[in-house]
Amino acid sequence: MPRSFSELQPDMVLDAVEAFGVEVSGHCYPLNSYENRVFQVGIEDGAPVIAKFYRPGRWSLEQIKEEHRFGEMLSDAGVDTAISLVTGSGDSVIEFAGFYCCVQQKIMGRMPEVDNFDNLFQLGQIIGQMHAATNEYQLTERQVFDPKAMGSDNADFLAAHWLPKKLLPLYQKTVAELVQKIAQCLPSNFSDSFITIHGDCHLSNVLMTDSGPVLLDFDDVMSGPVIQDLWMFLAGDKIQQQQQLSELIEGYQESLDFPAKQLAWIPALRALRVINYTAWLAKRWDDPAFPLAFPWFNTQDFWIAHIKELQQLSKDFGVSFDVQPRVGGNF
Repeated sequence: MPRSFSELQPDMVLDAVEAFGVEVSGHCYPLNSYENRVFQVGIEDGAPVIAKFYRPGRWSLEQIKEEHRFGEMLSDAGVDTAISLVTGSGDSVIEFAGFYCCVQQKIMGRMPEVDNFDNLFQLGQIIGQMHAATNEYQLTERQVFDPKAMGSDNADFLAAHWLPKKLLPLYQKTVAELVQKIAQCLPSNFSDSFITIHGDCHLSNVLMTDSGPVLLDFDDVMSGPVIQDLWMFLAGDKIQQQQQLSELIEGYQESLDFPAKQLAWIPALRALRVINYTAWLAKRWDDPAFPLAFPWFNTQDFWIAHIKELQQLSKDFGVSFDVQPRVGGNF
C-alpha cells in the first residue's frame, strides 16, 4: 500500500535531506506543489535547498532515475537546470520512509513575462538548446504523449464518475465533437515527430535569472512533439500569441530548425491539456490538499463553465497560426 502524503512530517523531510550529506538548520516550509510535495529546507552555513517527495505509486524508481539522467544530460550539454545533490554513493534519488526523494539547489529568479519579448526569445533559446541536446536520446522508461489517454479516455472517466446527470448529454456531445476535431487535426503519423521533451513546459517551470532562464521540474519528461514545449507559454488574443510565437521560434532556431507544420497542432494540444487537467483534478480529489486548493472544482458552476470552455476550444480549430521569426530560419 503506497504511503500517504499525510504521513510526511517535517522531521522526516529534514532527515531525508541530511541523507544527501548536508547539515540542515531546522528550517523547513512547504512550497506550492500538488502532484508531489516540495519543501524549502535551510542548510547550515549555506543556501537553502529544495526537497521533492514524489507522489507514491506514480513513478517507479527507474522512471525517476531516467528523469534525473535527462536533467544531467542537459546540464552536461550546457543547458541551465537546477543541480541535483547526490548521496555519498552517487545517488540523486533515495527511498526514505516509503517515499522517493531528491534534493536540488535553490534557484533565485522570477517567473518569465509573456509580454517581454526578450524573455520569450530567451525561452525559445533554452528550449531549442534542450531539444538539440536530447534530439537523439531515446527514453526507455518514461511515457509517450498519448492523445487517446489524455482525451477520450479521460473524458469517458469524467462522464462515468463526475458529470452531473443534467449536464451529461451536453458534455458527451461536446466532447465527442472535440475529440473528432483533435483526431482530424493530428496526422496519422503523429508519433513519427516525437523527440524527448520536457512535457510540462510552462511559466511556473522556468525561472529567469541574471544569466538567463533556468528549466525546472522534469517530472513529466516524455516522448512527444516539439511544439508541446512551446505553446504553453502563449497568452492573450491571437495577435499577441502570434507575436509571442515569433519570438519563441526565433530563439529556438538558434539551435534547431523549427517544424512549422506543428503550429497547426496547437488547438488539439490545448484541448487535450484542458481535458487532461480536469481529469487530473478528479483523480486526485481524495488527496486532502486538492479540495482546499481547488474549492471551485466539481460544482455545478464549474461543469457548466468547463463545457463552455470545451465548446470554445472546438471553435478554435478554425484559428490558424501563421507566424514568421523576425530574422532568418527555415520555415
